[in-house]
Parts: sequence; C-alpha cells; structure tokens
Amino acid sequence: MPMFEWTQEYSVNVRELDEQHKKLVDMINNLDESMKSENQGDAIKIVLDELLDYTAYHFETEEKLLMQYGYPRLESHTKEHDTLSWRVLDMRTRHESGEGVEAKEILDFLTAWLKNHILFSDRQYGIFLNSKGLR
Repeated sequence: MPMFEWTQEYSVNVRELDEQHKKLVDMINNLDESMKSENQGDAIKIVLDELLDYTAYHFETEEKLLMQYGYPRLESHTKEHDTLSWRVLDMRTRHESGEGVEAKEILDFLTAWLKNHILFSDRQYGIFLNSKGLR
C-alpha cells in the first residue's frame, strides 16, 4: 500500500494540475519505496533531483495559469512554492555534502507539505479557476 494515496479530496478540479499533483504523490511514494533499498543514499539523490526538476515544471505551470486568470493570491502562493524549493535544495545540499539527511525526514516533510499545500492553498485556486470555467 502506498504511503500517500491520492484521493478525490486532493483534486483541484483542473485536470492538468491534478495529473501533476498525482505525479508528485508518485514521487513521494517512490522515495518511500527507495527507503527499503540497500542503496538508499543514491535513491535519495535521484528522488531529490527529480523532485526539484518536476516541482519547477509544476510550479511554473501552476503560476502561469494563476497569472493568466488573475488569481488574487498569486504572490503568497508563489512564496509557498519558493519555500518548498529552498527546503528541498537545502536537503539535497546537505545530502551531497555528507551531512546526512534521513530519507524519513525528507519523506515526512514532503508528505506533510504536499497534503497541506493541496488541501489549503491549491484547493482555493481550484475554486477560483473553476469559477473562470477552467476544468
């Protein structure tokens, strides 16, 4: 059973963004699986690199849509994205320097952040975008 199971409660009712959120959930579940491997250090690096790349793509997609439709909370939403990016960059830097970052620390942070962000921030823009006809 996956650690983070996608359910309809996480939907923002915008197909493209829901699909991207599902991909992020899959990445978290992949990290959970990699924690069970013998070569955990390499798995952590791979997942953090993929996560940084994919979140940059996802955040750009999301922010362009929000700007296009005039979302009034765009600035604060973008700051939340920046906070996640900086935190993941910090974890990757600590991991690469040998400082040590526990996979569980990464997993717990990412799971809590994504759940909270989708349920409280993204669902707000979902309502806004849906009111503009975007699905």
